[in-house]
Amino acid sequence: MESKKKLAYSLLCIGLIFVGILHFVFSTLFSYGLRQVSGLLILAGVFGLVILNA
Repeated sequence: MESKKKLAYSLLCIGLIFVGILHFVFSTLFSYGLRQVSGLLILAGVFGLVILNA
Protein backbone atom coordinates (compact mmCIF):
# COMPACT_ATOMS: atom_id res chain seq x y z
CA MET A 1 0.00 0.00 0.00
CA GLU A 2 2.88 2.36 0.77
CA SER A 3 4.31 2.01 -2.74
CA LYS A 4 0.94 2.88 -4.31
CA LYS A 5 0.71 6.03 -2.20
CA LYS A 6 4.27 7.03 -3.12
CA LEU A 7 3.51 6.43 -6.80
CA ALA A 8 0.37 8.56 -6.59
CA TYR A 9 2.24 11.45 -4.96
CA SER A 10 5.06 11.14 -7.51
CA LEU A 11 2.57 11.31 -10.38
CA LEU A 12 0.95 14.33 -8.77
CA CYS A 13 4.31 16.12 -8.55
CA ILE A 14 5.17 15.20 -12.13
CA GLY A 15 1.79 16.55 -13.24
CA LEU A 16 2.49 19.77 -11.36
CA ILE A 17 5.81 20.13 -13.16
CA PHE A 18 4.09 19.44 -16.50
CA VAL A 19 1.48 22.12 -15.85
CA GLY A 20 4.23 24.55 -14.87
CA ILE A 21 6.11 23.88 -18.11
CA LEU A 22 2.94 24.30 -20.18
CA HIS A 23 2.14 27.53 -18.36
CA PHE A 24 5.64 28.83 -19.06
CA VAL A 25 5.43 27.96 -22.76
CA PHE A 26 2.02 29.56 -23.24
CA SER A 27 2.87 32.63 -21.20
CA THR A 28 5.94 33.09 -23.39
CA LEU A 29 4.11 32.47 -26.68
CA PHE A 30 1.19 34.76 -25.92
CA SER A 31 3.23 37.16 -23.74
CA TYR A 32 0.66 37.50 -20.98
CA GLY A 33 3.27 37.45 -18.23
CA LEU A 34 2.92 35.62 -14.94
CA ARG A 35 6.05 33.56 -15.56
CA GLN A 36 6.66 33.57 -11.80
CA VAL A 37 3.64 31.29 -11.43
CA SER A 38 5.29 28.81 -13.80
CA GLY A 39 8.47 28.90 -11.77
CA LEU A 40 6.59 28.32 -8.54
CA LEU A 41 4.70 25.36 -9.99
CA ILE A 42 7.87 23.75 -11.30
CA LEU A 43 9.71 24.44 -8.05
CA ALA A 44 6.88 22.96 -5.97
CA GLY A 45 6.83 19.82 -8.14
CA VAL A 46 10.59 19.32 -7.94
CA PHE A 47 10.57 19.98 -4.19
CA GLY A 48 7.82 17.38 -3.75
CA LEU A 49 9.75 14.80 -5.73
CA VAL A 50 12.88 15.46 -3.68
CA ILE A 51 10.99 15.09 -0.42
CA LEU A 52 9.27 11.90 -1.58
CA ASN A 53 12.46 10.25 -2.72
CA ALA A 54 14.63 11.32 0.21
